[in-house]
Amino acid sequence: MSAGEQLAAPTCPYAPTDFGRLYELEPELVRCPFPLYDVLRDREPVWFDARLDAYVVTRYADVMEILRDPLTFSSAMASGPTSITGLAQRIVDDPARPERLRNQAARRLRMAETPVLLLADPPQHKRQRALVASAFSPRRIAALEPEVRELAATMIDGFAARGEVELVREFALPLPMTVIATMLGVPPSDLADFKRWANAFTAGVGSADKPAAEVAQMFADIDAFYDYFTEQIARRRARGQDDLLTDLVHARMDGVEPLTDDEILLMLAQFLVGGHETTTLMITSMMHRFATEPYLAARVRREPELLPALLEEMLRLEAPVQGMFRSATRATRIGDVDVPAGALLWLVFGSANRDPEAFPDPDFLSSEARRTPHLTFGRFEHFCLGSSVARLELRVAGELLLDRLREIRLACEPHELERHRSFVLHGYPELPLRFTAAP
Repeated sequence: MSAGEQLAAPTCPYAPTDFGRLYELEPELVRCPFPLYDVLRDREPVWFDARLDAYVVTRYADVMEILRDPLTFSSAMASGPTSITGLAQRIVDDPARPERLRNQAARRLRMAETPVLLLADPPQHKRQRALVASAFSPRRIAALEPEVRELAATMIDGFAARGEVELVREFALPLPMTVIATMLGVPPSDLADFKRWANAFTAGVGSADKPAAEVAQMFADIDAFYDYFTEQIARRRARGQDDLLTDLVHARMDGVEPLTDDEILLMLAQFLVGGHETTTLMITSMMHRFATEPYLAARVRREPELLPALLEEMLRLEAPVQGMFRSATRATRIGDVDVPAGALLWLVFGSANRDPEAFPDPDFLSSEARRTPHLTFGRFEHFCLGSSVARLELRVAGELLLDRLREIRLACEPHELERHRSFVLHGYPELPLRFTAAP
């Protein structure tokens, strides 16, 4: 949220019951949910919301305790009831839905029976993480930088002379998408399919049910994704390449079962979404701040060494995924609230990241590193595997865009910008900018 948004935020206090308005995607709350988070943290830090059918956990300390205890708090529904799996669960037994759609939903649920990484608990998660970790080694990530830098520079060349750009379409989306596609060995000719598949996985996240025709198309696109990579897995087994998919296919450790094809397919789906959607949102939020706070862009140009700390602060303040879900495996207690076994909890990273008990002056963008780690990439054993790739892309994007573009400003009125219609995903689907090309 920029300084301008803070000024425009509602001045009257919300009540905890107003979380239902956020769940129903009321535009003002979707645009700026943080005053509501403040009320929840202060008055009902563990709030049960009937619409979401989950406990909404907003304090940093409580969220950390839950993340620290994966045996009590399962990740099996980490993406929540509005994910593809949650959508499929609501459809499969609904006789009002067309039979073909229910069959498509049943396939989604069969795939979900194999939990991986983000959705896996111990001991499965530990095994999977160990097998995959080498594919995200510091050496491999460092080797990506020249390619990311060249790709970003080429994209900027395509619009710098025009003096204007819709940043999402021409840069913030294609940069991380091309990077993750290249890491997976996807040729440029298949990038359009890659984007369609990514949209299918994220279309329902944090929003209400979709029309039957739209859901059917989402499921069909997901099937196409799995079919495509089933063939690619077979090719890598026959003949490996220097890519992430080959690393997954041939990952081996003594005494550890190798990854199954279903595990690899589900991991690829998570890499597809995590490898581009969240980074797209963060690049866009970063450039929105530089466009609306030009003094900040000018300072970074004078003192480029400040950029890494500022980017961490932007990640804290504008977490592209506002929260993740957990489910209680046993009756437990969080703060002053008794939580029954089987209950769903939404851990609101976007609120925990602004908790004044963890971050003094929490809404302030500091140019110095905070002592407390933010939760945008999670913590502990479910800490985001691709965080180093996201940080690399965000840093390179910031460096090159600020170097090549001057007098960056919005090409529309601030109130004309829309946020994603989601209470989970946070960011701008479009960001039109004007600027002067650097000499």
